[in-house]
Amino acid sequence: MDEDRSTASAGSRLTRRGLLAAAGASALAGCSGLPEFGESSEPTIRAYDLPNIDRREHPEPVVPESVPVDVAPAYFDATRDRVTTLLAEIPTPLGPEEIPNGYIRERLVDAASDAADRLSEAQGAPTQFAALTALHRARAEARYAAAGWAVVAEDRSAETLAEAHQQVVADAQSARTDHEYVGSDPVRAALVHHRIENLLQRAIDSDEPRREDSRLLHVAEWGETVESARAYRDDADHLDEQFRASLPADAGTVEATLSGATETLFADVHSQQSDVPPEPTAEDWGLHELVIDELRQRVKIGPVQAADADGPASGVVEANRQLTRFAALDRLQERIDSGELSRPESAAAVREVRSAAYDALETALAESDAPELTRTAITNAGWRVAHADWELARYEGEFPVSRLDRTIAEYAVGTAVARVAPGVAESTVETLERA
Repeated sequence: MDEDRSTASAGSRLTRRGLLAAAGASALAGCSGLPEFGESSEPTIRAYDLPNIDRREHPEPVVPESVPVDVAPAYFDATRDRVTTLLAEIPTPLGPEEIPNGYIRERLVDAASDAADRLSEAQGAPTQFAALTALHRARAEARYAAAGWAVVAEDRSAETLAEAHQQVVADAQSARTDHEYVGSDPVRAALVHHRIENLLQRAIDSDEPRREDSRLLHVAEWGETVESARAYRDDADHLDEQFRASLPADAGTVEATLSGATETLFADVHSQQSDVPPEPTAEDWGLHELVIDELRQRVKIGPVQAADADGPASGVVEANRQLTRFAALDRLQERIDSGELSRPESAAAVREVRSAAYDALETALAESDAPELTRTAITNAGWRVAHADWELARYEGEFPVSRLDRTIAEYAVGTAVARVAPGVAESTVETLERA
């Protein structure tokens, strides 16, 4: 139940092989601007007057993921070298003489191109962890293309790659079992070990690829799967080494502290489960119903016990996130009950709602006593705001203000999460210090 996995997936730039799915979603989103019969009694807004957001841009993380340990420049260099070495195995250009089937050839060319794009993305990444994530995807895409080409060049089989994958998974399982929770500052230790737990678990959970009709593409999928799992393992090992090197010589274990805090925090989570409001019963959902249901759903699918997390460090982070959602839900309900949360009825009001979301996210990090813990709680809220921008850019013409309800709900939820996150993080730190 680790939100990092969904966040990381959401945070990844669209690959060419994923564009069909995105196109379908975009088409559905575009329907929001279509008029419905009988709608004329409410204020309208012109799309022209809304914030000017480039619809060609993919959503970018407003609050990028991070980890409080440095990634060595040599590790970045080695990872880039791995990508370029894989790409160098593929003929350029790859034409019909090499692979006659145009569809298969395009899949390999697109994967190689995506790998190159990820290399560029890593260069301009806002954080070292974001760069690490981009390079992970570059490795996987490059290996997809290289493994596919190896079927032509070397008659590569899937069996060899399947065996390699089993070994990587076994190694990751051993590393997970033997992992030592060293540290001196329990907050920093929780954040770093959380990333290590998460990366190792991703390697362990990497599934066998789906069966492709084409043998070449099936081998390519296996290549991507193996490389992705290996990259997760490599990244986890490097973060562990870097973290250990940064600690004082007398640093001991913090496992008991993390485990104790996790149990305490999830006890609080459990106690608040009964306070989650039921699904709104109104026949026609407006802004209020959408706002409450957005967070209600996140709370319902979130972790409720320590066993739901990847380990004691992830338990601290996940429980903190869940408690942040509870606090945000309470804040939104209070704003609704007091009449503070209402539908914006002008483009200027929409701008204010959007600005409030960005200001809240920025302030949360700037004023928090535990900014890196707060960051883990608001990263998804940042993506909500980025997605709201993406939606806002797709409205056209003049339309009733109620059409913006879902978009405004995203901004409102993002704002509420950001407002409460520093206070929840402070309480979580106190729990760690008492554990």
